[in-house]
Amino acid sequence: MATETAGVRVFQLVRDADVTGFSGVGVVADGVIWPDGAVSMRWRGAVRTTVEAQRLADIELIHGHDGATRVVLTADLTEGVL
Repeated sequence: MATETAGVRVFQLVRDADVTGFSGVGVVADGVIWPDGAVSMRWRGAVRTTVEAQRLADIELIHGHDGATRVVLTADLTEGVL
């Protein structure tokens, strides 16, 4: 679990194979991991919904489709960087 002093981490959900036939392949969502470990993720595409989860492992379990989709960390934002 992340500590409260850690920065916000940014990630993308990258789908290598679209097993459901809905979201396509490539970057399908963007998200942040908050300092307390909670996650917010926003889907790209025609239907744009936002998902909240207690931890990144939950996102991977629900949306990973047994390895067809992966989380790629893109940034680690620390206080005062923006």
